[in-house]
Amino acid sequence: MMMHACPYCSSEDIGLIDILGRIYSVGCRNCGMTGPQAESADEAEHAWNGLCLKICSHCISRPWGRAMAKRVQAMSEEAEHRQA
Repeated sequence: MMMHACPYCSSEDIGLIDILGRIYSVGCRNCGMTGPQAESADEAEHAWNGLCLKICSHCISRPWGRAMAKRVQAMSEEAEHRQA
């Protein structure tokens, strides 16, 4: 999965954080921002990408960004339904 640039500083220098192989998150090496914690790397990446819906103004302001935001929202809703 392609991870979105940092929604805070726009850096693309991001990586997966593995905490003892049990909890995962994605973080920005430039500003130190970290995303939500999750039980799998895939869930952490989805959660990181979902941040653009909430705080990433450089994506939401562009037409392709709005389309991506809708897709990320749909993916988030699908994930919530799977967990329920």
